[in-house]
Amino acid sequence: MFQPAAPNVALIASREKTAVGDMRAFLATIKPQSPSEALRLLRKAYPEAPLSLRVAACGLSDMRAA
Repeated sequence: MFQPAAPNVALIASREKTAVGDMRAFLATIKPQSPSEALRLLRKAYPEAPLSLRVAACGLSDMRAA
C-alpha cells in the first residue's frame, strides 16, 4: 500500500519546530554574548542537529530575510 509523504513531512516539520524551540530555551538559560558563541554552544549540546536548525535557533536565518 502506498502512503503519501505529506504526513511524514508534517511530522518532520513538527519535530524541527520542537527542536528549534528546545534550542532557543537552552540558549535563553545560558545567554550567549554573540551568535558565534550561541552556535558553538548549540553544536556541543545538540551535535546531531543539522546546522540549519542551529542557525534558526540563533535567529540568524531571520536576520538574512530582513
